[in-house]
Amino acid sequence: MPERIMPGLGLRSFYDPGQSDWGTSVSEDLRRLSALVQLAARSRSTALPASGSAGDIHIVPEGAPSNANAIALWDGPAGAEDWVHLTPAAGWEAWIADAGERVRFDGTAWQVVLPALAGKAGRLLGVNATEDALAFLPPPAEGAAEVVADGATTRMLTLADKGAIVEMTAGGANTVTIPAEASVAFPVGSLINITQAGAGPTTIAAAAGVALNNVPAGSCTIDARWSGAALYKRGPDAWVVQGAISEVA
Repeated sequence: MPERIMPGLGLRSFYDPGQSDWGTSVSEDLRRLSALVQLAARSRSTALPASGSAGDIHIVPEGAPSNANAIALWDGPAGAEDWVHLTPAAGWEAWIADAGERVRFDGTAWQVVLPALAGKAGRLLGVNATEDALAFLPPPAEGAAEVVADGATTRMLTLADKGAIVEMTAGGANTVTIPAEASVAFPVGSLINITQAGAGPTTIAAAAGVALNNVPAGSCTIDARWSGAALYKRGPDAWVVQGAISEVA
């Protein structure tokens, strides 16, 4: 069976019987595996130094003249160490130590997934927001509901929304969808409050197979900005909406 490259980390496997130099391939793949599992780099913004220390991993800055965005490992036999460059694949993630942030490679560049939280008190509450627009608010008092702001044009409710107040802040029309039981199994009695906090009209819609006020795949629109509606689950794929809304149809 001929040697081939496996998906994911790109490790080699299925060597031919008697294949020469297979030990080198295995050693290189073990180095690759050691670096990429729980990948943590010292920096992705500072220029790659001429030399490093054992175990050093960097991401070459995006604007570097060569090997931009590559993962650089300091490795090699004693006295002959050098930077070994690995080309990232889309979807790979890394922790960046000096910035305190997690990044993901999108096929072209490394993008921030989780920004640095140092010095930010409380919980991160913004959804579909840029890093500068993220809101860090103190945790709610005991018994208080969490307020979640969402500037997207579409939002599919998740279990994390149970008991929360969801503020839709988009400037254009937006829709909050109640998912089917098979997708998200909210417990009966789950309560979610929706507020139209933005200028765009907010529609509340039931997904296919879900009844809203006993209307299959029904929907309604919140009356005006700063008006709202309360949703509660009364049974499997059966929800009730009440508040400042149009008739469910």
